[in-house]
Amino acid sequence: MNAKKEAVLEAGKRLFLEQGILQTSMEQIAEAVPVSKMTIYNYYQSKEGLLDHVVDRMVDELMAIYRDMMDQAKDPLEALTVFCRDQHKFSAFVSQKFVADLAKFPEQMDKLLQFNQKFVVPEFEMLIFKGQQLGQIRKDISPQVLVAFLTFIKEFTARNEWYHGLGSLNMISEQLMTILYHGIIQQKDPSNLT
Repeated sequence: MNAKKEAVLEAGKRLFLEQGILQTSMEQIAEAVPVSKMTIYNYYQSKEGLLDHVVDRMVDELMAIYRDMMDQAKDPLEALTVFCRDQHKFSAFVSQKFVADLAKFPEQMDKLLQFNQKFVVPEFEMLIFKGQQLGQIRKDISPQVLVAFLTFIKEFTARNEWYHGLGSLNMISEQLMTILYHGIIQQKDPSNLT
């Protein structure tokens, strides 16, 4: 990809995330690069075409962040801990305005949902299964149910109105993780402590 086309893609991504997709005009993107509006249309044909490439880029970047986090972990339990602790890397990556507007672009929204269903969910299920085989995570809980639970918690906590008055977001996050870990970690059998 040539430098100018890359600059348009990055400016579009930045403005879509900051202002929302609907609130960002092609003129604003052109001014941010700077290029002519016609240059953007030559590269991407339309705002939706640019958005399509932005979503592809975001999927690639999310995959890289995820892989990096998982590669740093020594075992499944540490991988889950790192992922939950570093959730801000993912939430800072996609703004509320962007997600709200993306719902109005079904093809691009479907890309993100497909990425989640085809990659993230199976990867987490495998991670949980490995943790079960290593005796770190209880075997009486289905990996699919646990991933569904984690997804629910993630989506629920993304709605910031629910935690008003409960304390700081860090404290709430730590307490949710404590509840999660003490509910899924395989407890050592006290009779086998030697």
